[in-house]
Amino acid sequence: MKRLAFSIVALTALHALPAHAIDCKKASTSIERRICADKPLRQADAAMGAAYARILKASQDPEIRAMLIESQKHWLARRDLRLDQEDETEGADDSGEEAPKNNLLKAIEARTSDLAEFSKADAKLPRLIEIALKQRRFNAQFTGGPFAGYSADCDFLPSGNDQIYTCLGTRTYQNKDRVCSVTTDFATNALYTTQTVAEVADDKLKTVATCGDENGNSPCPDGQPSADRRWTLQPAATANASGTNTPSPKISADLGEDEDSPWLRACLIDKSYPLADPASDGSRK
Repeated sequence: MKRLAFSIVALTALHALPAHAIDCKKASTSIERRICADKPLRQADAAMGAAYARILKASQDPEIRAMLIESQKHWLARRDLRLDQEDETEGADDSGEEAPKNNLLKAIEARTSDLAEFSKADAKLPRLIEIALKQRRFNAQFTGGPFAGYSADCDFLPSGNDQIYTCLGTRTYQNKDRVCSVTTDFATNALYTTQTVAEVADDKLKTVATCGDENGNSPCPDGQPSADRRWTLQPAATANASGTNTPSPKISADLGEDEDSPWLRACLIDKSYPLADPASDGSRK
C-alpha cells in the first residue's frame, strides 16, 4: 500500500512539472508554434529544457525542487503573456540585420544561462540552489515564524528595446515578535524600495516604522549625516506591514541572496530600533 501511495504521489508530481522542452508535434499555443517554426528558437528552447532537467536532477530536496518547478512555471507563463505577440512581423534593424524574435530568443537564452550557472565556490552546485541554501542559513539565525518568507513578483520589464525578466517583491524576516521586510517595486520605469519594521500583536502585524521611496516615506538612513534620511515612525495605517493570510515560501532563488545589512539585523534583534534614533541605519558606532 505504501509503495502504491508513493507511486501515485510521484506521478502527480511528474504531471505537475513544466515540460523540459516543447514537443513540436503537440504545440498548441501560438508562441509554441512560433518557436517550433524557427530553428534558432527551437534550438534555444531545447537547450533551456536540458538545463532545467539538469538542475532538477541536481537536488533531491523537496522544498528546493518545488521552488525550481514553480519558478520555471512562472517564467513560462510570463513568456507566453509578454512575448507572444512581440516581433511577429519580420523586419530589419538599423544595421540591416534580421531583427525578428530578438526579445524571445534573448529571453530564452538568458533563462538558460540562469538555470545552467554554477556556484563560484563549488563547481558542482547550481547557482540557484546555492542561493536557496544561503537563504536558509541566513534565516536560521532568527526564530522565524508565520510572517517570514519571500514573495517574488517576476515579469518581463522594459529595458531600452529589450524585455528583461526581472524578479522584485518582498523579503520578510521574523525574530520572535519582530518582523522586518524590504520590498522592491517597479513603477513608471523606476525601481522603488521600502523598508518596514513591524511587531506581532494578537497574531497580526502592527507597523512600527517605514522608510524608502513610497507612501510618503522619508528616504532610509544610509549611515551618513542627513536631515532628510530617517525612519517615519508610526506611519499611516495604509503602510505595508507585509502581513498576509497566506504564508510565503521560505526560499526564493529568484530574489537572490539576502543582504545582511545593519538596519535589518538591528531591526530583528533590537526592539528599540529605530524608535530610539530614527536617523540611524542600525550600524554600531
